[in-house]
Amino acid sequence: MAETRRPFIAEFRSAMRGIVALLGGDRAAPRYFDFSPAGVAGSFVPVLVVAVLEMIEQMAIGMAAPGDITRSAVQTGIIYAVFIGSTALLLLAIGRRDAFRPFLVTYNWVNAALTMVIGLLMMAGFMVAMALAFVGTLVMIINIGRLIMTLKPGQVAMLLITQVIGGAVSLLIISSLYAVPLS
Repeated sequence: MAETRRPFIAEFRSAMRGIVALLGGDRAAPRYFDFSPAGVAGSFVPVLVVAVLEMIEQMAIGMAAPGDITRSAVQTGIIYAVFIGSTALLLLAIGRRDAFRPFLVTYNWVNAALTMVIGLLMMAGFMVAMALAFVGTLVMIINIGRLIMTLKPGQVAMLLITQVIGGAVSLLIISSLYAVPLS
């Protein structure tokens, strides 16, 4: 029997409930996310929508000119690819390939939601958003690792370290591609 695909708005609502559950450390959080192949595909919709909205926001607040959008898209893509790739490598190394799909789905939804909230806070002038982003991201990565991916505490620590290293690597890649000339 063919799998019935639920409407995107229902998937969106469920994922938002899952994000709230993750923030609260609720062990029922995984039930709100669709880890099927269709759920994986659906989880890329908010990532792409938020990426486009983020570019529009940058132009609206004067952080980027229309010509800078390509560079911004490439930078965002590099950061995303390195985070996802580094996590995939970690999961291969610890023999937990089964945790990749749940990670990807949850990470996509969480990433989109955090990006939207932080963007709105920054547009409203709340620079505390950066501190909130750090704390929220840390809580989410820990809870994705322990509740969604069912990693052991040491593996969650490795996930955090992997994400930090991935962030540093992505910044190195970006700075090498878009180096500022010294003269």
